[in-house]
Formats: sequence, C-alpha cells, structure tokens
Amino acid sequence: MANRTDCEIIIWSPQAITILKPIFYISILATFTHLFFWIQFIIYPSVRQRSMQWLYAYLVTDLLLIIRFFLSYIYRWWSFCIPHLLRIVICYCEAIFDNYLNLLQSYILLALNICRYLQIVHNHNVYSINTRLIIIAHLLIYLFPLIGHLTLIRRGWSTLQSPSDDVCDLLPTSLLVQLLFLLFSYFIPVILAIIFLSLSLNYIHNTDGIQSREIVDARLKYHRQLVIQSCVFYSLWLLLWSPHLLVFPFCYKNSSIGIVAQILNYISITVDPVVIAALDVRFFHVWKSSSHHFDRQIRRKNLYVFQLLFYQVHPMKLLNKILA
Repeated sequence: MANRTDCEIIIWSPQAITILKPIFYISILATFTHLFFWIQFIIYPSVRQRSMQWLYAYLVTDLLLIIRFFLSYIYRWWSFCIPHLLRIVICYCEAIFDNYLNLLQSYILLALNICRYLQIVHNHNVYSINTRLIIIAHLLIYLFPLIGHLTLIRRGWSTLQSPSDDVCDLLPTSLLVQLLFLLFSYFIPVILAIIFLSLSLNYIHNTDGIQSREIVDARLKYHRQLVIQSCVFYSLWLLLWSPHLLVFPFCYKNSSIGIVAQILNYISITVDPVVIAALDVRFFHVWKSSSHHFDRQIRRKNLYVFQLLFYQVHPMKLLNKILA
C-alpha cells in the first residue's frame, strides 16, 4: 500500500469476494425484476397513479441501493492508486448512502400507511386535495435522514470503518447513540406504521356488516384490497428488511451477522416489484392486456406462416385468389 498522504490501492480481499458473491447474484436478479417493473410503468399509463407515488418512491430507493452496490463492487476490481482524500470521500458516500436509503424506506412506508389510513377511514384523497403537504412530506423524508447522518459524523458520534480490501461502514461510537439511532430509524416509523395499519384494518372490520350495496360495498372492496396489499407488503418488509435495520447500528456490514442481514435485505429488494405488481389489480389488468396482445401476435404470425406454406404447396389456389 502507498503512503497515506499519497494514494491507496483499493481491491477486494479473497474473503470479501466470497462473502459478497451471493449478494452479487441476488442483485443481478433484482436488476431484472425492477427493469421489468419499470418497463410496465413507462409503457402503460394506467399504472402511473398519484396514489402509488409512495410505492414508486420506495422502489426508486431499491433501485438506488442496487446501483450503489454495483458501483461499490465494480470500483474495487480496478487496481488504481486512489488519492487518500478522494478515497475517504468515496468511502463516506458508500457508507452514508447505504444507511440513508435503508432509513428512507422506513419513513416512506410510514407515509404510505398514513395516507391510506386517511383515504380509507376518512375518505380523504390527500394526493389531490393536499398536494403541497405531500410535497413537503417528501422533502422532509429525504432531507432529515441525510442531515441526521451528517450530524452524527460532524459531532464524532459515528466512526468510519474503511478497510482498503472491504466495504466501508459507519458505526455509532456509543451504546446511547446506537439506541437512539435504532429508535429513530426503526422503532418509531415501524410502530407508527403498524398503528395506522391497525386502525385501517379495524375500520374495515367494523364496516363489514353495513349492507348498503350501491355505495359502501364497492368502496369497502377497494379499501379491503388496499389494506390487504399493505399488510402483505409490510409483513414481508418486516421479515426480510428488519434484520438489516436492527443490526447495522451494532455490527460491521460484512461481519457474519451483517452479511446474513444484507442477503435478506437484497432478497427483499428482488421481490419488492413482484409483490407490489402482484397485489395491485391495475398490474393484473396490464399483464392480462399484454398476454392477450402477445397471443394475438403469435396467432397472426402462425396464420401467416400457415398460409405461406399452404400456397407454396398449392400455387394455383393463390393465383385463383389473386385473379378473383
């Protein structure tokens, strides 16, 4: 390694490569699932709804996590001598944005559950009535976690782990900071999200006995679908994503516990677009429309091939058809 005032050669150690291989393969699969999802988003206007903006924001953070992993993975394969100052800047960015994006997802899902609660229980369409409030909520969610991370670094409440042959990580310096970080990154958004989700479930349960078929039944059917979607998606998130949020204030990312949490994390990233699309009826209609379109194209092509073969065998019939 070169002098610290000069530059450093950054390259993966054999152990780090072995540890990260499962995540690398999972990330490749995640790239395809997200690519397929966003192609549908671009092609079909019916799935571009304001009411799905929090889910799309969540999936964008998934996509950014995949990009962050590949950039981090690739640049350590080049045996370049990187200036020490640039190396420290890259290392801080790598460590901050992994934790930052994971923290964003907790609050994005909280915002989703609050909006759905208002939509279901109070019949209040916040996406069209309170547009400015939604924009402010987006800005606060994206800015506060970043400011929080920068404050931790500036105050010396977190230390940078920067091995030249492994991933960079930020770890809180004391148990108090670890617990506060866990409180604001996990317990507060998760508990509040569960409360709003429970209130929505309770409302659906209490209105099941209403017999107004023309108005209430149609609305309840839609609201029940929203609640089921939220319950399934949030349950998977808690199962696959929670270990990472619970572990990363206490453990180095590529420790034995940290790597298991990361694998679950990237499995969640892989299945997120599949779960969201499978639980939303709009995507079901898109898939149905696409399958019908491809079916028609295949039938048309098969008919064309059949006619071509038929007229090759019976050229006189083709001539008679043209003359007729």
